[in-house]
Amino acid sequence: MAKKVAPFDPNSLELHDETDYRQFVLRADGQRARVEYDRDGDRIFLTSIDVPKALEAMGVGGVLMEKVLAHVDAKGWKLIPTHPAIKQYLREHSQWQRLLLKGVQLR
Repeated sequence: MAKKVAPFDPNSLELHDETDYRQFVLRADGQRARVEYDRDGDRIFLTSIDVPKALEAMGVGGVLMEKVLAHVDAKGWKLIPTHPAIKQYLREHSQWQRLLLKGVQLR
């Protein structure tokens, strides 16, 4: 299915870290895409991703992951992905694998 043209630039969306709810959120077109997480010191576990189909069709899911991973990188956290879709994203975008906690595998 071809991607729809977004009425906004997905790259211009601002990432919000809602620490009380342990989630990163992008809001767009009246909806929100999110990645849930748990943190333990300098380790961050990405546990779930939820992107509405309409936003995914506009490329928001990829933008969300890029912004989350850039945030993790900027904070110097070690990444432990537990959700299959997040692991798949990391397999397809190997440049981010440097963030993985030593010994973590993407099987």
